Amino acid sequence: MFHQIVDFFSSIPFFSSVAFGIIAMVIVGSSWCLVGLVMGDAPKKGIDSSLVQLWGAVIATTSSIVIMFATSDYSTASWKVTLYVCLILAFSAALNFLMLELMSRAMQCGPNGVIWSIIQSAMVFPFMVGMIFFDVKFTILRGLGIVLLLAALVLFALTKDNSNSGGKWKLLAFAGLVITAIQQNLSVLPSYFAEADKVPSIVRVIATEMGFMISAIIWNLMRMNKEHWQKIKSNLKNGMLWKYTIALQFFNLFFSYTLHYPGMNVMADHGMGGMSYPMMVGSCIVSFSLSSIFLLKEKFNFYQLGALIVCISGLVFICTK
Repeated sequence: MFHQIVDFFSSIPFFSSVAFGIIAMVIVGSSWCLVGLVMGDAPKKGIDSSLVQLWGAVIATTSSIVIMFATSDYSTASWKVTLYVCLILAFSAALNFLMLELMSRAMQCGPNGVIWSIIQSAMVFPFMVGMIFFDVKFTILRGLGIVLLLAALVLFALTKDNSNSGGKWKLLAFAGLVITAIQQNLSVLPSYFAEADKVPSIVRVIATEMGFMISAIIWNLMRMNKEHWQKIKSNLKNGMLWKYTIALQFFNLFFSYTLHYPGMNVMADHGMGGMSYPMMVGSCIVSFSLSSIFLLKEKFNFYQLGALIVCISGLVFICTK
């Protein structure tokens, strides 16, 4: 039944057009800003951000396992390759969990839009590693893109600090950047090996979400005392925890299966696969910057505007052929 539905929509011309691919990438990228908004807003509402990640991972893992069995989309790689890929992705997710916790704390004492943009700019590092170690072709435009992204980070760092944190948010944001750089390199590492292609996306999603789940459990156990246990019980009764969790996972799972991967496939089919991630990352940076201005009421200065323009330009150049 599932495959019949997929085949039906695939037969409609629009869903195999460039227009669909572009629209899908912009929508998916824009939806990512919800993660930043939730991680920044949850602590202000008394919600522990790690619990949002924990229960989100539980929902995503359960849903993905059901879908895997329903579609019989199992790994056809050897058990060793499957294990290696899953362990790499699970560890990558653990780093992502840590980054989100650091980002959440940074957002409590600094400009949310700048912090989000700094961390998202980490996508420059997988390209640098790919060119150095995995024969990803270096071009003048890609080199220019790397320079622009690094320049954007400098401009973001020059943003005036109007908080009383003494620049603490910058330390947390750049720590998040370093962790994200390592995490993104790990997440794309399996793609460089042909055998890993036999590990389907749904299995990779399960491994990733298991990494989030285990990390969240360990994180909470390490902080466990009577006060933290009381906070957990209080949060479980708080409707905001479940609103945050359901909102994030609805868009995460729904868009993953209907827009993210189908959109990337369409872009690749039309020879525009390299533009997929720049479009998504650019969309999420722009959407979060707008959200920080109109929803969070943050001030937007000259350095931020310049950094935003330079950052998006770098994202475009870095993925050109």
